[in-house]
Amino acid sequence: MLRVFRPTRSKSIRGTVAGFALAVALAGGAAMGSAAVTSSAAFAQENSRGFVEAYQPLAEMVNAETPNNEGAKAGLTSLYQTIETEADRQLAGNLTLNIGIAMSDSALQRRGLEMMLESGLVAPESIGQFNWFVGSIAYQAEDYAAARNAFMAAKAAGYTDDEADLTLLIADTYGREGNSQASLDYIMQAVSEAEAAGATPTERWLLRGLQSTYDNEMPAQALTVSESLLRHYPTQKNWVNTLQVINALNEYDPGARVDLYRLMLAADALTQRSEFVRYIEDLDPRVMANEVQDVLAKGLSIGEFTAGDEYYTEVKGIADTRASQDRSGIEGIVSEGKSGDSLDAMSAGDVLYSLGDFTRAESLYRTALEKGADANVANTRIGIAQAKQGNYAAAVETFGTVQGARNAIARMWSAYASAQM
Repeated sequence: MLRVFRPTRSKSIRGTVAGFALAVALAGGAAMGSAAVTSSAAFAQENSRGFVEAYQPLAEMVNAETPNNEGAKAGLTSLYQTIETEADRQLAGNLTLNIGIAMSDSALQRRGLEMMLESGLVAPESIGQFNWFVGSIAYQAEDYAAARNAFMAAKAAGYTDDEADLTLLIADTYGREGNSQASLDYIMQAVSEAEAAGATPTERWLLRGLQSTYDNEMPAQALTVSESLLRHYPTQKNWVNTLQVINALNEYDPGARVDLYRLMLAADALTQRSEFVRYIEDLDPRVMANEVQDVLAKGLSIGEFTAGDEYYTEVKGIADTRASQDRSGIEGIVSEGKSGDSLDAMSAGDVLYSLGDFTRAESLYRTALEKGADANVANTRIGIAQAKQGNYAAAVETFGTVQGARNAIARMWSAYASAQM
């Protein structure tokens, strides 16, 4: 139904980490970066003597004409035991990272990055990127809690990436742990924060949230996400997506379903033959013939029906015959609605709606309400009639009174009316 979001294409650490890691140059077998350590005088100012003695042989292995990365890796555990200062930790982490890169060992790369971050000596402008790579490696290893923590740290440090959305990646880590509610909550928290800051939340956040509510059968949450998506991005495609999800996740009686299909028609969100057929069957061409004619015409115009379609021709024949009868007998129907009970008034309002006489339809629905008709049904249709007249503010107010099973339909109609204001 909806395009499933894929978190991101992981960026290769091998190709980019050299741009921010403190490279272990090891020139001449005794230099680290730009600081010569041949005499270890400068080295000892920040690095402990025991660490320097353990570090240099490993550095020489890595820097040899034929590098002995396996040997250097084997010596890392002993090196770690000599760490006394944060400068030691940073340099050990850097060496670990570079050995991991050389050996394509992602676990080693991650450990090296984490050690450098733990040292507190990573340049402030690189902290976000370091955490991004830690999170990426942890994510690939399916260590989702660690990935989430690292991604959150990257986000807090202001890191952004053109190919990845940290908000969605963080939400995805919850989802992959089976916590779909936490995943959705994180997305909607980001939406709320953006709104509070006077910004428009990213559309893909809301689309991902909508997808999650559909995948995990969360009808109440789907309604909330739909309202937010349509408030910020009321596109025809989003009307299709949201209304299809609402329709799929809720069980409605035929009358309520008709009111949802009416919204789909108004929002140009009817896109499937099955929707047109269900709409027509719920209306019944023998009862709401004129509206059925409109639905058939719409289906024909977008290619869901053809003029030679057996179903189309059969229904059209019934509707055409009945429609003329409704048009010619409408005054009698209205008279019965005014003098009869609530059912007569509702039926008269429905026929008037079918004829496109929304002003009188609203009046008959109000009469039905006064005579004891179900308030949620009557107010839904009063609101729809108001919206069809262009009286959007009144429609929003009316839809706000609808409760129960029809509440989601009324709220979606309210979103539509608000978008027209």
